[in-house]
Amino acid sequence: MKKKYLWLFTIIFLTSLVASFTYFIVQKNRSIISPLSSRPTTNLLSPNPFSSPVPEGEYNVLLLGQGDVGHPGGSLTDSMNILHLNTVKKTVGLIFIPRDLWVNSADNSDKIKINEAYAKSGLKGVEKIVSIITDLPIRYALVIDFNGFTQVIDLLGGLDLQVQKTFDDYFYPIKGRELEICDKTPEEVASLSASLSGFELEKQFPCRFEHLHFDKGIIHVDGQIALKFSRSRHSAQDGTDFARGGRQQVILIGIKDKLLSLEALKSVDKWFGKFIKLLKTDLDLETAKAVAGLIIDPNEYQINQILPSEENVLKTGKGTGGQFILMPKAGENDWSKFQEFIKKEL
Repeated sequence: MKKKYLWLFTIIFLTSLVASFTYFIVQKNRSIISPLSSRPTTNLLSPNPFSSPVPEGEYNVLLLGQGDVGHPGGSLTDSMNILHLNTVKKTVGLIFIPRDLWVNSADNSDKIKINEAYAKSGLKGVEKIVSIITDLPIRYALVIDFNGFTQVIDLLGGLDLQVQKTFDDYFYPIKGRELEICDKTPEEVASLSASLSGFELEKQFPCRFEHLHFDKGIIHVDGQIALKFSRSRHSAQDGTDFARGGRQQVILIGIKDKLLSLEALKSVDKWFGKFIKLLKTDLDLETAKAVAGLIIDPNEYQINQILPSEENVLKTGKGTGGQFILMPKAGENDWSKFQEFIKKEL
């Protein structure tokens, strides 16, 4: 089997990112990409829009990660990235889409956080919104949840990961214990609830959490440990959303290395068949293979990380309900500088 199909497998795993992170380790992930408007006109919503040879050019796919059934906020896509491929320049950009971006809904009837778009409007709705704010046409998306992520890692027999920094997280949520009162009386719970909110309130109930510890160096993880490694967000040493992004880079490297060690390219149909069952997507295998055919040598491609943040084009604010949001520094709904930043980085 041809080396280009490694990209087909690896990009599937990108959708398992479950928070706003993962900035640039996509070297081997360029096969399942949707074409930009610069390509010849075709019916992009048909099962196979590539009835003729695919021209080289620029391509995009939206990668979405969400929680699973029973997880608080499980319908939200807290991981959002665009994978951008330029087969002429031989570059790949992974464009981070912060989950708290304050955007117009797909039908322009309301303002929402962008991580709500998929739940409210489906794949085509979130593709439309992301296309508008980035000025990069998105025609396909891939979605995976926590359960799919862990199954994928376990199918591979686990991963060897290079942990960059030793860290502890004493507040990793235990599924099913979200409402436990941890030996407190109803009166104590009422008093705490009246004086505290958010994470400060949650911390008063330690039995809802487990302690995570990861040492710097190489570790072997199964699906559940990989999920904890990627989701951890309350570490004093490595606890920001952006730090989580760095850990996703480590996971992607582990996935790529494991696929190579398993010689997965020799069993393309078997592996793809296993993985695709764990995804939601409007992309078909035939289209993916067509675009994959453009890729001759993945090692020729340069990787660009594109991270819109408060340090460049975004600012914080409060939404209509008082929630934390991110907006363009240029002003609400003015995405011009946001778009310029992305295109410059590409």
